[in-house]
Amino acid sequence: MIRWVLFTLLVLHGLIHLMGLAKAFDWAAIQALTRPIGRPMGLLWALCMVLFVVAALFLFRHSDRWWMPALAAVILSQVLIGLHWHDARFGTIANVLVLVGIVFGAAVWSFRGEYRADIAAAQEAAGVLPVRVIGESDLVPLPSPVQRFLRASGAVGKPIPRALRIEFKGDIRSKGGPWMPFTTTQVNTFDPPTRAFWMDATMKGLPTKGYHRYGGGSAHMQIKVLGLFSVIDITGPQLDTAETVTWFNDLCMFAPGALIDRRITWEPINDHRARALFKHRGFAISAELVFDAQDRLVNFISDDRYYLGEDRSMVKSRFSTPARDHRVVSGVLLPGYGEAIYHFPDGEFTYGRFHTLNVRYETR
Repeated sequence: MIRWVLFTLLVLHGLIHLMGLAKAFDWAAIQALTRPIGRPMGLLWALCMVLFVVAALFLFRHSDRWWMPALAAVILSQVLIGLHWHDARFGTIANVLVLVGIVFGAAVWSFRGEYRADIAAAQEAAGVLPVRVIGESDLVPLPSPVQRFLRASGAVGKPIPRALRIEFKGDIRSKGGPWMPFTTTQVNTFDPPTRAFWMDATMKGLPTKGYHRYGGGSAHMQIKVLGLFSVIDITGPQLDTAETVTWFNDLCMFAPGALIDRRITWEPINDHRARALFKHRGFAISAELVFDAQDRLVNFISDDRYYLGEDRSMVKSRFSTPARDHRVVSGVLLPGYGEAIYHFPDGEFTYGRFHTLNVRYETR
């Protein structure tokens, strides 16, 4: 809603500057502007309009850089207003409103810049690994249901992915709170393990940005309203463990080929279940993988994740991600829908619902 209000303001305020161009070239009698405007100055009024419209188009396309042409437009607009203060002074109000949006826009751009920088660094580190194609011999050490899963998913005969990019839409909530719609984009690498998870959400009608970063065995979670006001900023060993579980969950659900990993120890349970133990940088987390009759991964259950309570305390709780609606994406059979559930003593709590929009792999 706020984005559309700002978009409308940029367009309308920009178009108003056409009055200066029309006055300069005698295209129309502009009685609101009483002072004469030369043609060179009229072109500056036109340039100001173009800058505002370009900023609006960037905003429409969800570009974080919209504020850059908007800032140039506001500066030029205010100079022109100053030269015609008596006639155009009320345009300052619109410029002030746009400037407020620019402050928040620049904050989001800076915040998301951390996300982009982390992705670039992680992909550079993962890019030095040699390409390795999964063969039947790689499946031999795995429990039978995991072997069948890798074959059914289409991972066999393909390179082990170095990086994974996923886009989701859905909604999320805290316990007792309302559902908040979101879209997310995340990039994971597998050796070394990293996860950069960016979320665009709406909290109480206000745009909210979230960034979860995981790398080097440590994690950091930040949530900022309007990209500027921090409401959650957490680090620590419990979050490190929780994000290791989340990273491993992503691997199992969306990058089955990456399960060919020396850091994973397997324990068979039965014909449709297996337990995986993942060790990295002193952390050891485990999860039970559940497969259906078609050898699709339909649940991931771990007792090593933590829930962030309302008092910002981290409470260890059973965590599961049931999945369904599998379809082939980028040549691999993957879940189209999943949920994130905590299993509390008073019952199950679903805190996230995820619809898979797109998945891309980097193998070279």
